[in-house]
Amino acid sequence: MKKIKIYESLYRKNPETGRVIIDIALEDYQEFFHIWDNSAFKKRDIHDELVQFLYLCSEDIPLKRNIEIVFSLQTGEKSKEKENLIRTSYINYFCSVKRLERRKTKRFIRNSLILLFIAIMLLTLYGLLIPIKQESVMSKVLFESLLIGGWVFTWEAVHLLFIDIIEPFRRHREIDRFLEAELSFIYL
Repeated sequence: MKKIKIYESLYRKNPETGRVIIDIALEDYQEFFHIWDNSAFKKRDIHDELVQFLYLCSEDIPLKRNIEIVFSLQTGEKSKEKENLIRTSYINYFCSVKRLERRKTKRFIRNSLILLFIAIMLLTLYGLLIPIKQESVMSKVLFESLLIGGWVFTWEAVHLLFIDIIEPFRRHREIDRFLEAELSFIYL
């Protein structure tokens, strides 16, 4: 018996392309955009609840599966201009999110390199000063502080570089999937 995956019971699948379909019902085109964003430009914001819904759906679907987003509109009028405006706003939104995630990843790498540099400096200083006799309590505390500080900074650099960076890389893949998603419209 074939094992059914949970997301397959929640979402439809496009039989032609094999993409997983995320269905979104809208009253009209304006529901796609943020309520307070009245700009007429192509950089209008997507409604916050819609973005949260898309991320929630994306968590259910494995990253290796491509998605298709189908907007079901209650309006009887079909407007290619408004469809293109939604497509442009959708792409602009996820491109800006991708830029923010790229900055976050660079910041993680930069911070971990700074921490690693500090750790190397502390451990090198410890190695250079170890031949000096440690007669007083203060000198012993200083040497131990250099050693412990060096290892703590090393661990924090490794933690940032190899553990904390996993989430931004996952987000990159998720955002790329949103950018590659097909957008279609159905009129009811």
